[in-house]
Amino acid sequence: MAKSVLNSVVCVLTFLITLPVYPRGAYLFAHMKDADYGALYYSVSLDGKKWITLNGYERIDSEYFGHPNIVKGGDGVYYMIAVSRKPVGRLHTPILYSSRDLITWEKRNLDRTAFDKVSEIGYQNENGFIGAPKLFYDKASGQFIITWHAFRPGTKGDDLWESMRTFYMLTSDFLSFTFPARLFNFTGKDAQMATIDATIVEHRGIYYAIIKDERWPRTSSTGKTIRIAQSKHLTGPYSNPGPPVTPAWREAPTVVPQLKGSGWSIYAEEYPQRYNLFQAPSLSSDTWMPAEIDAPERGRHGCVIEISKKQYKHLLKAFP
Repeated sequence: MAKSVLNSVVCVLTFLITLPVYPRGAYLFAHMKDADYGALYYSVSLDGKKWITLNGYERIDSEYFGHPNIVKGGDGVYYMIAVSRKPVGRLHTPILYSSRDLITWEKRNLDRTAFDKVSEIGYQNENGFIGAPKLFYDKASGQFIITWHAFRPGTKGDDLWESMRTFYMLTSDFLSFTFPARLFNFTGKDAQMATIDATIVEHRGIYYAIIKDERWPRTSSTGKTIRIAQSKHLTGPYSNPGPPVTPAWREAPTVVPQLKGSGWSIYAEEYPQRYNLFQAPSLSSDTWMPAEIDAPERGRHGCVIEISKKQYKHLLKAFP
């Protein structure tokens, strides 16, 4: 009997010793899926490579419609922007989602005219998703920056996508917004670079913009790849972007620090199939290495954020 108990104890200790150690928290991946474009799904991970899709792979919020991009504000509240599922006239209304626990979301409409003022500087927003708005909270200024892409009126097909440029607004309360402005003004061979899906992260006083080069591969060697630009200031000027992080035909990048170690991870969608993972020791690295990932099945356009172990457990309980 004693020997049996001892063997059991040894087995348990051996199991615990061989478990991977994650010194920090976990990850939440908020995304849509190919067969339900625009809806909100959750997947979680302890290492950023193996993902568990929650809620039986059903929608997290039946009303959400958009390109999920979650950011935590200085008030401890999480925010993301969606659009109305049904248009008013021809236009969809932007909606601000807010939550303290990532489980229950409150919603209120935003002023679409704030976005559509890009028409006063020669650009036009999509009627539906309004250029996939993304958020970043800047601790230094206490403001949110909203980035999105818009196109030149009168363009169609390939020319429409080649005309895409990234715009931004600043807000501290989501009630008043600065006038839209171009975020990037690149030079040289990137002077006419089309940009979409720009997301911003700050590290040690440098702002990094992870963006998709929306030019076509037949016209640019970096077309349809993910690239990184840098600035000492939130709104720029940003440097010309560095070499591609990814091969061509990637979009919707999202970036997080690695939980174990000091490197960084960029997830980018190999559309329209699944997300790929690329890692580097620094956001300034010129070389990003692909890594194996068990990504959410046919997961599309989303974002990865770091969460605590406690939040991880709460999400598993709320959406088993």
